[in-house]
Amino acid sequence: MGALSQSVYYAIGIIMMKGVSLLMIPYLTRTLTVAEFGALESLVLLADIGTILFSFGLVDAMYRYVGTAEGKHKQQLISNCFSLSCLLALFGAVAIALSLNSLVAILPARFEPYQLVLLAIPILLDGLISIPLTLMRMQSMAKKFCQLNVAKALIQALLTFVLMEQGYGIDAVLIAACLSSIFLALALVRFQWQQMERFGHFADSAMLLRFGLPVLVGSVSVYMITGLDRWLLAEFVGVEQLAVYAIAVKFALLLPLILQPYALWWFPNRIPTLQKPDGEKKCAEMAILGVNFCIIVAQCMALTVPSFLSLILPAEYHNAGLITVALLMVNTIKNAGDYLNLGCYCGESSQTQMWIHVFCAALAVAGYFYWVPSYGLWATVSVLAGVYLIRLMLIYLASQSIKPLQYAHRQWLITLAISITAWSLHQFVSPSLPVFATFLLGGVIGIASIALFAGLGILPILEPIKQRIASRRKSQPTSIQ
Repeated sequence: MGALSQSVYYAIGIIMMKGVSLLMIPYLTRTLTVAEFGALESLVLLADIGTILFSFGLVDAMYRYVGTAEGKHKQQLISNCFSLSCLLALFGAVAIALSLNSLVAILPARFEPYQLVLLAIPILLDGLISIPLTLMRMQSMAKKFCQLNVAKALIQALLTFVLMEQGYGIDAVLIAACLSSIFLALALVRFQWQQMERFGHFADSAMLLRFGLPVLVGSVSVYMITGLDRWLLAEFVGVEQLAVYAIAVKFALLLPLILQPYALWWFPNRIPTLQKPDGEKKCAEMAILGVNFCIIVAQCMALTVPSFLSLILPAEYHNAGLITVALLMVNTIKNAGDYLNLGCYCGESSQTQMWIHVFCAALAVAGYFYWVPSYGLWATVSVLAGVYLIRLMLIYLASQSIKPLQYAHRQWLITLAISITAWSLHQFVSPSLPVFATFLLGGVIGIASIALFAGLGILPILEPIKQRIASRRKSQPTSIQ
């Protein structure tokens, strides 16, 4: 299956998965109170940190070692990763059981112990699920990957709706997430077993953990940047304001999710591509293409999402629109750092990236504690923007020092200039328009700018058409005059 076909399947899967999830937001915001929705978000934050801790960076270690291994050694590495993941899940279950009462006490809203148990099951299963799903991506099994994830999303959404209608409240969301994760884990068991030599292989554990530990520390540091903000908002401004901010975060996260079809194909293939002839040039081109995609999608979302939120959400959440635009800028900077970061994955260790993330996390924590109690939501956004800009510069310098690549920076600068111009035009015209007209205007400007990017060759969507026309011309016999 070619890269385009894989990306199409990934796109379908992500649109279905996240589309179903986002379609549930208007329903949830009208079914739950603002305080309940904010409380639910605090559980999501707890799930995020748990998933990071118990995954231990094994997926990144798979990118590094399984992607370049062959034959029996490859099967042993896969077995080792999965066996470690099972061991971490067991350790996590014991740790959660021992600390359950303490977790209940420290959360910003009141929860029952059984609710945390329901939350813990998907967290512990996530590592077992991510190993086979990563293997599917590495083996270009995009169709199967898509089918399984879409099935999980639909099951989760259906269960949530049914249980909500039965009056289960927050429990409906927790039960649905738990049961859908169990379904996906069971559906992947056979495939995972076929990929391994035998369960319980631990011979390469030191190598895998040595690579995964800095990734884990880096991921926890990133969580301190993108998770601690919401904990502090819940503490200092209340779960109601956290609910508004959470809506903005969820819609701003559409940006990396829309880019995921490309990322899901490209990230596992970066190292193998680099080792091919002319690989450095190809990697540089793909990285800049990812940055351009990011800027263009962010621009289109900034033109439409604020007015869309005003149309679909209750009035209590309308302030989320402007916050979403600011967070789109933050996510653009963050994703640019991810795409321009090939060098940090080329060595035997990921410590350089780890120390960058630790430093940025320290800056973020200091900024949050200093400004959030006084300035609330906008202090959070400002700290995020500043920290991710510093991260981008440090990541780029570190990556280039390890593996210098010739990036075409002129391309993303042109893309950024056009995007800012388009957004400024929309802001100039839209204040005099009704909300629905503002939404339509944003869509028209977005489509026009995409056409411009395609015409300039920044978006290579016209390349297949040009190549087909050129091949037809070559295949036509030349007439003899």
